Amino acid sequence: MLFDTWYSALIFALAGLALFIFSAKILSTSLKQISGPKFKKQIFKISENRFAAMLFGIIFTTLIQSSDGSMALIMGLLAAGLIKLRGAIAFLLGANIGTATTSLIVSFQARFAFTEYFVLLLVIGIFGYMLVKKEKWSNIFYIIFAIGLIFLSLKLLSSGSKVIVKQEWFKSFVKQVGKNAWASFFFSFVLTGIMQSSSATVTLYQSIYEGQFYNDAGKFVLSKPEILSLPAAIGLVFGANVGTTVTGFIVSFTTKNINSKKIAIVWGFTNLSISILILAIIFYFSQLIELMIPLSLKAPSLQLSIAHLLFNAILVAIFIFLITYIVRFLDWLIKDDHMEKKFGFTLTKELIKTNNFLALEQGKQALTSMGKMVYEGLEKAEELTKKRSTKLKDQYNQLEEVVDNARKKLYFYLIELGQQKLTTEQSEIHMSLILSSRSLEKILDIGAEILAELDKVYDPKNKTQFLISQEVINHISELIKMNKAILQKSTDQIKYFKKERSHHIEEMSHDFDELSFKYAKENVSKLKSSIGKTQLDLDFDYSRVLRSLERINHHSLRINHYLKNSHWAKLNIY
Repeated sequence: MLFDTWYSALIFALAGLALFIFSAKILSTSLKQISGPKFKKQIFKISENRFAAMLFGIIFTTLIQSSDGSMALIMGLLAAGLIKLRGAIAFLLGANIGTATTSLIVSFQARFAFTEYFVLLLVIGIFGYMLVKKEKWSNIFYIIFAIGLIFLSLKLLSSGSKVIVKQEWFKSFVKQVGKNAWASFFFSFVLTGIMQSSSATVTLYQSIYEGQFYNDAGKFVLSKPEILSLPAAIGLVFGANVGTTVTGFIVSFTTKNINSKKIAIVWGFTNLSISILILAIIFYFSQLIELMIPLSLKAPSLQLSIAHLLFNAILVAIFIFLITYIVRFLDWLIKDDHMEKKFGFTLTKELIKTNNFLALEQGKQALTSMGKMVYEGLEKAEELTKKRSTKLKDQYNQLEEVVDNARKKLYFYLIELGQQKLTTEQSEIHMSLILSSRSLEKILDIGAEILAELDKVYDPKNKTQFLISQEVINHISELIKMNKAILQKSTDQIKYFKKERSHHIEEMSHDFDELSFKYAKENVSKLKSSIGKTQLDLDFDYSRVLRSLERINHHSLRINHYLKNSHWAKLNIY
């Protein structure tokens, strides 16, 4: 491509850079749209193995060509509770290697003529997008279009850069910036932090570095770099690696999610530490790169690609085996909120406007956490049928308050989510979350009524004795235990709905009602005896206790029914 003036070349180079950022963005967005619920579930399974998670991070980042996009996905999955911090760190390490593929694409585009035909993907993508009707196929052709756009942008950027690097004013500027690797590193860190795209800045550096080896006639000249040495160019690449982590810091520290902060720290620390380590021996590192890719191969940009790839390979080789210790250090450095640490209850409102699926997944995770809180409350209630304890009663009251606050937070979160454009299926799941959270809150409120009745019959002289029949107390304890089992299974349905478990819950609930009715009949027959007289004298209403226990059972059963009647069941039946 020929240019009349240097400023027309500059305009084309800037247009190519802008087009590259735009095309990488639409590629990332299109791939995310294709990934549905099944895709997210596979990620959860993959994240259990750090090497599988790392490999997935490499592949995913290679596809979307955006480390920021991968980071955003990791934070979203963490916030939604779909992956654990260990898996997220492994995914992030893989994403680092994935970013290096962009620079390899740039090198191949500059070296192999056949890559110019990739621009034809633009034609295939746009016509395919216009002709197909199904949304899935539209997204696929949109991806093809985005890939073609990437190669077109690289062609524009490369052509413009070869002219610009010959200008005296540009040579003077780059010489100042590239005095040494450290100066290059800090300049690139700032520039990438502003541009928020390491792929774009590394692509720019490759174009500049390669452009200085071509003469005015466009022929490759094997000579010493005139304006930017290899160590300085490598410093620019390393600065871009660290600069792009600024995005993660900004996003994570504007949210209340602890894990997002932790993963952002890992991202910044790993890139910065390896950069400092290699920059300290940059002379030897540069020599190694020159041995691997000598200039005689006429591929200067490939030198930077290999340097970039080797940097990330070293990073992964060191930190992949330190994940356990990294997690421990982060847990020590950033203390989790008591509620979040014990029950895993967390809500990140930023997810609401970025991804409806992940926002709903986080709602499910929060509801599951509420179920754990309520279950622990019922455990305290069961213990209180064995002995009088002010400490246990206080713990129950604290849990009741925590559940009330959690339900309010979840309610307002879901109301805000409901204002987004949800699909019919998502709306059904959304409603089941709201209704289920209300039932969970009611359980401990009702449980408090049972404990109030028990307060009337504790023996003041012996905290393990009661003033009424031990048989009645045993019946209450047995029914609470059954309620715990039903609640546990209903809570398990939130994450994965199982048809068999649903039938089992209904059977358990039916058995509970029959047993409760049996105890009620037995108690009525005893009301005329001394047992009944004691209850009346103490103002102990056993029938009220039984009704309260039945209401708890019915609320647990409702949770199962809410989930069963929503699209949730269709998505998660096993």
